[in-house]
Amino acid sequence: MATPAGNENAFLGALVGMAIGDALGLPVLGQSGNEIGDLQGYLELPDVGEGEPVKGVISDRTEFALCLVESLTTNEGRLDPENINARLSYLSESGSRRWMSETVISSIDEAFEHDGLAPTDKITEAEPSLGVRGIVIGLLHSVRTQNLADMYSDATIAARLTHTDTESADIVAAVAALTDQAARNVDRDPAWSLPSNAGTSAISARVVEIGEIVKNADSFEDAVLTVVRAGGDTASYGAIAGGIAGARFGAAGLPQNLIDDLDARIYLSMAAPWFYRTAMQRAGFAIDLRLIQNEFPEMN
Repeated sequence: MATPAGNENAFLGALVGMAIGDALGLPVLGQSGNEIGDLQGYLELPDVGEGEPVKGVISDRTEFALCLVESLTTNEGRLDPENINARLSYLSESGSRRWMSETVISSIDEAFEHDGLAPTDKITEAEPSLGVRGIVIGLLHSVRTQNLADMYSDATIAARLTHTDTESADIVAAVAALTDQAARNVDRDPAWSLPSNAGTSAISARVVEIGEIVKNADSFEDAVLTVVRAGGDTASYGAIAGGIAGARFGAAGLPQNLIDDLDARIYLSMAAPWFYRTAMQRAGFAIDLRLIQNEFPEMN
């Protein structure tokens, strides 16, 4: 039997869902479950500059993932650390810098001199935000025959953009595996399993717990709001839950009010189909007509 594969509905659902989860969690970042209470939708961000949006705002977590998407789309689905680092350097000088950890900021700067990857002698500790990168890696692999070794290799590169520790790679890989399975079963019953090698940290345990919540949820908002209301790094965990849940329920399963009030919705709606086409091309299921036209100019 052929392995079910992700489709454009899963890609759009995952990318927009990731952003929704991030935007829901960002205003309550660092708060406890008791402080957050019965969150139902986007809250206003504190200390917003003049002219900046106040609700439905994405953080560096989603922006980082979109740098991966943009680079993959322009590199035929291949991870190019130097190309990604150039995009991250620009991102680290933008307003998203306020949410980046010192490790992420310093690693982006240092990676410029090390082929786009954090120096091997840099000592790092895993962060929840790393898991969001796994949404992109999981989607990339969801359209082809499942190969966990290849997916882990790509997850390691995604982690190494800023972090050198093994736990970070395991976290990215765990989220990638969950996203991959959810995307393959979009609009179907959740016939997927939880990762058994997600790492040993509290962050890894939380990722597995999020996978369980999404798998057993009746709707996108049921999954994501449950995760965000639990508190902690709500932007990261909300984005992880939103990406996996979006892949599972598809774009049609996203609440319209959360889409309408999402600041990045227009960009995401354009990025998702291009990324899907890129993933299909890498998997050998699509032909880039631009290459044919370059090879045979008489067709132009």
